[in-house]
Amino acid sequence: MKKIIALTILFAAFTSTVFSSNYEEVMKTNIDKMLSLTSSTELIALANQFERIANTEKTEWLPGYYSAYCFVRSTFFDEMKNDEKHQQLDKAQKIIDQLVKSNKKESEVFALQALVYQLRITDMSKGYKYSKLATEAIGVAKKLNPENPRVYYLRGSNTFHTPKMFGGGAEKAKPDLEKASKMFETYKAENELLPSWGSLHNNQLLSKCK
Repeated sequence: MKKIIALTILFAAFTSTVFSSNYEEVMKTNIDKMLSLTSSTELIALANQFERIANTEKTEWLPGYYSAYCFVRSTFFDEMKNDEKHQQLDKAQKIIDQLVKSNKKESEVFALQALVYQLRITDMSKGYKYSKLATEAIGVAKKLNPENPRVYYLRGSNTFHTPKMFGGGAEKAKPDLEKASKMFETYKAENELLPSWGSLHNNQLLSKCK
């Protein structure tokens, strides 16, 4: 029993050392993997991997961010039922709540929050509540970084999916989606670990506006 405990402690120490010494390399590998996965099961497993990195690299916000994003991304595949989608979004929200407390000045955290709110709209009864919350989160993200292309993509997406009778629709969404498209083309993140999502779906929505 003592040997098992000793080995467990040794493994934990080794894992911690590996993550600390190769943080950027491990993160880049996992981010590339995340973008290639199309299975909700694999994405949920990867979310747990990012969470383990977050538990080791406590001063870094990106591991937690990508853990949440993996849970979000898992809802894109495998034709999840609405209840299952909300379960994964609940997991993402729990992490985002922590990120908001410790990273109140990070635009990307609030952009991800807006995306979660938008994905909560799985039926008409949830539309008003979560569209309003998404708009508020987008507003914070824009205030923190008006050069973040995800701000305009998310705002355009929110408008696109809002019924015309409530001031939404493709025509109203087009200016934001066009702006986001141009910004995605020229946007350069400070480093390769920072978020890059949104461009593909933005262009898909934009094509529906023409």
